[in-house]
Amino acid sequence: MAPVSLLSELILATALAAVLIFNWRIAWQPAWLRIGVAAGLFCLFTLLILRVAGMPAAPMLDSDTRIATWQRGLIALWWLLGARLTVGILPLILWQKRESSQPKIASDLLAGLTYLTAVLAIVNFVFDLPVRALLATSGIIAVVLALALQNTLADVFAGIAVGIEHPYVVGDRIGIDGSFEGVIVQVNWRSIHVRTDGNDIVTIPNSLISKSRVINRSRPSTRRDDSVQVACDSTARPDLVLEYLRHAALLTPKLLSSPAPGTSLARIGARTNSYDISFSVAHTDHLGAAKSALLGQVLRQFHYHGIRLVNPGAMSTPIGPVQVSLGPLETLPPEQLLGDIPLFRELSPKQRVDLSTKMIKRHLEAMATLASQGGTLSSLIVVASGVLEASRTIRDHSHVVGRLGPGDHFGELGLITGAPNAGTILALTRCIIFELRKEDLDPVLAAEPGLAEAFEASVRRGQAFLARDEAAATYAQPGPPAQFLAQIRAFFKT
Repeated sequence: MAPVSLLSELILATALAAVLIFNWRIAWQPAWLRIGVAAGLFCLFTLLILRVAGMPAAPMLDSDTRIATWQRGLIALWWLLGARLTVGILPLILWQKRESSQPKIASDLLAGLTYLTAVLAIVNFVFDLPVRALLATSGIIAVVLALALQNTLADVFAGIAVGIEHPYVVGDRIGIDGSFEGVIVQVNWRSIHVRTDGNDIVTIPNSLISKSRVINRSRPSTRRDDSVQVACDSTARPDLVLEYLRHAALLTPKLLSSPAPGTSLARIGARTNSYDISFSVAHTDHLGAAKSALLGQVLRQFHYHGIRLVNPGAMSTPIGPVQVSLGPLETLPPEQLLGDIPLFRELSPKQRVDLSTKMIKRHLEAMATLASQGGTLSSLIVVASGVLEASRTIRDHSHVVGRLGPGDHFGELGLITGAPNAGTILALTRCIIFELRKEDLDPVLAAEPGLAEAFEASVRRGQAFLARDEAAATYAQPGPPAQFLAQIRAFFKT
């Protein structure tokens, strides 16, 4: 019969082991607190093991078979709980500064090796079985399994290598050999799962990933660089075309200002010239909309400057110097500009021609101020060429509202009522504008009720926009400049 003190200590050690197991089942927050409690309890458990059985690597068992079995069970549990504590501590030591991107495959492998070591120690020290024979037998089995699972093992080891190199994590957008792109939704031992832009899930084996060229679109940042190519009639002066393409980029929402968009002449042909526009967006999700908007702005620039767009596939062999047919900042005729403005659709062609003869053409140099906030602008302004920027100052905070390009107009309410300007208009580039004065427009408004109604509707939209803009500037953090055409046209209407 074992001494009473030994039985008491065995019971106490069993109870403490139960508390340790229960501790790992509780979701302590934060993780360091759970591990700290477990480490403290494990130290107490170790002291009890030393008292009831001696060193776990060389236990001294009782002569009573039942007590010896109990001791073996506690020692085996000590090895397993030690392995569990080690598995919990190692990630905090190795990856404490990169917890959000911890390589799961590598940590799983480390945990498996730790538990395997604990099991072998139990077999050797607790049950006194020959480990060498077990390893020899398991080696033969491992060879057989390796031959049968060559492809799976190749995926597993490739996954381990990828996990150590850490080229991507869940949530990153990647491209595989230029064949497709998508967002990683899962990384496991055998493969990764990628959700494509078509909302399909593609499973790619790790062995294939390790042999492929992988482009991570999310590192070092989510910024995406791209370019578009356009072709136009070779009779258009390249220097002017490059300037108009730059204007198109300035008027395109979502294009980043840093790095700034760039334009270049890519190819000269007998009938067509090809141009490249390079740009950056903040995220891949913006790329499609940005390209579409940029090409729309290119068409707009070409339309208002009389440049003929051609098929890029119709390139011809390079020749000598191109012919020059465009003058500096050439624009559409005033009557055609009025025809493109929805406000004047109620007018007949003759009325538009008569009104266009009263429009005053003005040139603005880059960085010139066209109108200042609080001033009075008693004319309707139509932009014929260039880029203007509108900004407002509300409660000592100045923010950019948007930009205007060819075909845009503003100043309806100031023209009619003489109300002060709601903001400042600055020329970002060289510009050509046409000014329609109040005394020239009043007779047409009086004679055409449809035109007056169109002006009234435009003023109401402008007042609503300015009210929203002031509320947003007062109660919200300022965001990136809005560049919607409806907002710009409404800018000076309070």
